Amino acid sequence: MNRLVVALSLVLSACGVGNLESQGVQSGQAPGQALTGGGDQSDRSCGVVLRGVQRLPDFENGGFKQSCQGTACTWIWEGQLDASKDAFAVAPSVFVLYRLATDATWWEAEAVPGASGQPGFWHYSFRISEHLIGAAASPEELAKARVQLIPYARLEGGGRLFDHNRRPGDLDNYSFGETEYFAVGGDGSCSAVAGTVAFLESWQQFKSGALHAGGWLAVDYDLDRLPQCRATHNGYPAWGTIAFVRFAPGGQTVSGPVNDFVRVNGVPTSTAVDKRFEAKIPAGTTSAEVWFKNESGAGNFCETWDSNFGSNYQLEILPSVDDPSCKGVERWSNRYGAAEACLGYAVDAHWAAAHCELYVDGFAHAYEGHYGIPVEWLEAWIVVGPQQGEVLNVGQYTRYTDQADGKSKERFSLGAPVDGKWKTGFTFANAAVMACGGWRYTVEKMAFFVDVRRADGKVVRLWQSRDGADYGWDDAFGAGTSTQSIPYGNAQWANDGAGIFDSRRACR
Repeated sequence: MNRLVVALSLVLSACGVGNLESQGVQSGQAPGQALTGGGDQSDRSCGVVLRGVQRLPDFENGGFKQSCQGTACTWIWEGQLDASKDAFAVAPSVFVLYRLATDATWWEAEAVPGASGQPGFWHYSFRISEHLIGAAASPEELAKARVQLIPYARLEGGGRLFDHNRRPGDLDNYSFGETEYFAVGGDGSCSAVAGTVAFLESWQQFKSGALHAGGWLAVDYDLDRLPQCRATHNGYPAWGTIAFVRFAPGGQTVSGPVNDFVRVNGVPTSTAVDKRFEAKIPAGTTSAEVWFKNESGAGNFCETWDSNFGSNYQLEILPSVDDPSCKGVERWSNRYGAAEACLGYAVDAHWAAAHCELYVDGFAHAYEGHYGIPVEWLEAWIVVGPQQGEVLNVGQYTRYTDQADGKSKERFSLGAPVDGKWKTGFTFANAAVMACGGWRYTVEKMAFFVDVRRADGKVVRLWQSRDGADYGWDDAFGAGTSTQSIPYGNAQWANDGAGIFDSRRACR
């Protein structure tokens, strides 16, 4: 398969960007009927959630695409929605109600199944343009225009379950206008507790996200790994590739297809395509094994296996995200963020690193603007000295304010050994792109630690933190910086006189 095409499709589908025709609309019943004795309900448990909505760009002519009826033209918006598989056993019918704020009538459009996105959700896309506004509107009209929108899922009893996960009030809607670029971006709400394992044609495996007990496992399998046993019957495909997953220690085994076929008027052709397989991870799971079988029939029975030569592919499963060992913990490896992580052990004691157990050897504030999309992070290089025990983890503690909600939070970013040191850091700004959520944090304090398991089995966390006072931004960069050029950006490295290097000066 063309890996570039596959990679591009994965990037687009990761945020639920689909390709669909504009949907016809009809007048809809206003939301809020639960307040007047109707069948409406407010969802605040991620049952149905808007991932994003934005105008379609017109790359050929500039500006944004429009739909025209005679001489009247309006912009076309495309949106992405999810419905939780934990809330719905089968994919529900999902709709959006929308209107201009000046319009007394609500209009309704049905969403259609979209490209794959976060595991654990049914994915939908929608397009709307009728009864909205377009480029021909005057500057005054555009400045005043606001689109109101609210998604809902149709319940079995005929009621409506409205998305109030990001707009908590029973009558709150998404409202956006020129100041928001006529769009709603993602903010990370209702993120799936999920990890994805991709089995590539190159016989490599690639994991993204985190696999937690009680969460979801997604398997992406490249069918070119098992090209044999592909019989046909009367010109139609008579074969399939199945994924098997067995969870431990419970022994639960699940399976499902990882292939599908391109269809013409509903009839399958011989052109096969990859299909994601998803499985709910049972509570209490600590590991899983995965293997695959390709089988054909129709009088030409044949089977072949992909099972790591009979050993199967082994996956580590982390504890539930509610487990204390996972609270605020991430595994940081590069500027684009970090993977969720768990310690896997309890910290029995905290001590100051008063004997050169560790010190910061390099610290930078870095920026990248690839394609104009800004990412900012802190990067720390830590030297770890001789220890009285086994080094389990080295990392950076960061206390920060989340600009989305104004709350003060903390993060423990575990690092990795690189060239005799430990590299860690914290990504505090990542721009939202289409429906992919971004974030921006204000860093308040930082400290650094090493976890050591002593001979008696107890774990001690040794801190470089100025005896608990921690380091602020000025402690790192108040003494000036030295600039290093990096692709699409730069890194501002703290100068030797910075307070964050006090222990380095004392230990060298």
